[in-house]
Amino acid sequence: MSYNKRLIAIFLTGLLCGFPLKAKGQKVVSTRVLGIINIDETGKALAYPGSIFYDKKSRQLYVVEPGKSKVIFYTPDYFPFLAVGKGYGVKDPVDIFVDSKGNFYLISSNEQKIYVLSSALILKKVIPVKGFKGDNDFVPTHVAVNPVTGEIYVTGAGKDFVVCFDENGKFTRFLYPEMKVEDIKVGSIVSNVGVDSLGRVYLVALDFGQVYVFDKDGTFLFKFGTHGANFGQLSQPSAVTIDEENRRIYVCDPMRQAVLAYDMNGNFLFEFGGRGWSPGWFNYPTDVAVDNRGDVIVTDWLNQRIQILKPEQNKPVHVETTMPSNRAE
Repeated sequence: MSYNKRLIAIFLTGLLCGFPLKAKGQKVVSTRVLGIINIDETGKALAYPGSIFYDKKSRQLYVVEPGKSKVIFYTPDYFPFLAVGKGYGVKDPVDIFVDSKGNFYLISSNEQKIYVLSSALILKKVIPVKGFKGDNDFVPTHVAVNPVTGEIYVTGAGKDFVVCFDENGKFTRFLYPEMKVEDIKVGSIVSNVGVDSLGRVYLVALDFGQVYVFDKDGTFLFKFGTHGANFGQLSQPSAVTIDEENRRIYVCDPMRQAVLAYDMNGNFLFEFGGRGWSPGWFNYPTDVAVDNRGDVIVTDWLNQRIQILKPEQNKPVHVETTMPSNRAE
């Protein structure tokens, strides 16, 4: 085949495969900044806030400040009023979850323990993150509790699975995000875990740039997200939250400096963010939550603040992108 004929063949193949011959306009949703949290309960500046949890029943926000080994409590209007740490029998918390009964689950990486406090902040029990194969080098990082079964899910630093315990703290099983590559099963580090009111479990697969969804019994349902570093893609997602009232799922991606929104079936809707220091911009956002008004709360880690944002879908920001150059699939 001559050189010209090969060019024509490549061009026609491209048309049949449907690759874009030119960049298409994309939409990024703008956000309205409703508030910025940058102080703790003593009035001092926040220092690299970590995980966050918004409890829709109490309408309170909880912010973990790992450097000061405490969890700061904020009122519904985001005023800091209390901190929980050593004085409550809790050492070095790195993540927090509040169950449907108002119990607090605080996880400690250093102690390899889950501290369970009542709604009155009385220490009820301590669950060792032990009792499973490989527990010696397991460093717990995040925790969630299934509202239907009471099962407790714990992620580990650099681990490609989630450890599951029953409500009494007994190991029950592992959950894995996996895919097949040439008939070989490949796993992904699980960077975080979330749950919804139906008991579905959402595993954030860091390496795959996807979120894997399981039912309450651990049966895989579906996955969503596209791995990459361009618009609408997930590079290294770090957190997920489910806004059931508004039928949205938000995923936080520090590497892309963005938060991406999906519908409840995992179809991509829009994204917002970008690197910057002014309000509305991010500098390594690590966690995301949604309050009872549907506003999105984001941990803006390197900017040492928490931002409360309202995505405005009627104000898209038009940007131009070229073909993805670093897609993983």
